Amino acid sequence: MEIIDASVNQNFHFEKPESVSSTKLKNLAEKSALSLGRITAERDVAVVSFRQDFLLNSNVESEDDRLVLAIEKRRKNDVDEFYVKTGLYAGRISYGDVLFNIKPDCSNALYEQMLNYANHIYIDKTEDNGERKDHSDFPLIEYLFLSSLQRASVMGLPQEYSKQRYHDIKVHGGLDIQNYIKKDFPFMGRISSQKNERHYVQCVVDVLFTALKACRGEIEKNFKRLNLIKNELNASYSGKFPSQQTILKAQTHRVLNNPMFADFKQTLKFAEIVIRHNAILPDAKDSAIASGYLLDVASLWEVYLEHLLQTRLDGWSVSAQEKINLYQDCFFKRENRPDFVLRKDDGSCIAVLDAKFKRMDGVYKKYSDVDREDLFQIHSYAGYYRERGVKDIRCGLIYPLSQKVLEKNQASLYGLTEEYRVHDGSKAKFMVDGIYKGMDDCSVLDSKYSVADAEDAFIERLKFFLNS
Repeated sequence: MEIIDASVNQNFHFEKPESVSSTKLKNLAEKSALSLGRITAERDVAVVSFRQDFLLNSNVESEDDRLVLAIEKRRKNDVDEFYVKTGLYAGRISYGDVLFNIKPDCSNALYEQMLNYANHIYIDKTEDNGERKDHSDFPLIEYLFLSSLQRASVMGLPQEYSKQRYHDIKVHGGLDIQNYIKKDFPFMGRISSQKNERHYVQCVVDVLFTALKACRGEIEKNFKRLNLIKNELNASYSGKFPSQQTILKAQTHRVLNNPMFADFKQTLKFAEIVIRHNAILPDAKDSAIASGYLLDVASLWEVYLEHLLQTRLDGWSVSAQEKINLYQDCFFKRENRPDFVLRKDDGSCIAVLDAKFKRMDGVYKKYSDVDREDLFQIHSYAGYYRERGVKDIRCGLIYPLSQKVLEKNQASLYGLTEEYRVHDGSKAKFMVDGIYKGMDDCSVLDSKYSVADAEDAFIERLKFFLNS
């Protein structure tokens, strides 16, 4: 099978034609594009989203229409050129006779940090013993599964109580009256008893161990602490590959309602994708339009920024996906949801920010990195809060940056100079900023600039913008 590497949000303006053989791409170009609604109808494509309400904003296209992958043909100088267009989904997807490996448009270091935040893993990026880990060849879904399992298993594997019956020379727990009457008259030296004992949930053990076996090489290299969990699972493993029914039973087991084991809900979802991705699920279909797994990078970027803002902005409260009702009593009413609404603790200022996982070079060019719709949307949010009487309003768009610092990235709202502004005592500012993403496929941003450095620099610039 031919493999083509692509990046998220690629060829939006048809910048990069493919150099590979065009035979298979030509066949795919004749097919319709893969949208989210089309591929999720097939159970062989798993889509991971970190925010269930991510698509509630009525200003974006419906969930079913969101682009995942398309092959488009353009003729240039009497030669057919083929372009692989992608949406905001990373992962691996098999389409026709081609395997598309879609990576996020950022360094592996930043990507790993985003995944860790999404899994609620907050770690010091300084590696032990000076050894740097590299996940550049590590399948995304395996990383999500292993990191999620490592976090969820801190309190141990899911266990439940069940009644165990004994017929022995000593009493275990309490007397089993029913069997005592049936079996122990006349007394022959043994007595019936019963005891409630804790044991691992078999369906959960089978699913987790099967998924662990599929990525065992990465356990030894990057998740050594999971070796103990692997040994515990191995000791209780039934020896049977889990069917789809077994996986569903594990994912809906009552033991997961226990807050101690609630984190295993997400872990078991990742485990199912790992099992499917490694083609070891016995009831998988061969007739699917496409197969593989995808991760909603836009929601991942948003969740990452949400955690960063909530933990690093002292004196501000951060609300995500706050509902805004426009023209509520009219037939053209709309419901909007800005990504983040920041409120100063003393109530003197409100800031509205939108997260955009798109390319940002910070230079003026033919095709601007700031989409027209994104620009109008964030300004409409600012106008809404100004109409509600907010005297000090800030708004901005947050991107993964191609350079460490953007020049000329802030201005008064709409860029109006003093002579054109209404002098009513109010203030309003707009900015475009973000976090330096580093070089693609690099395990660090650069030798002297870490992800933590990029985060610190962004937070400092944001604080200055909010308080100036």
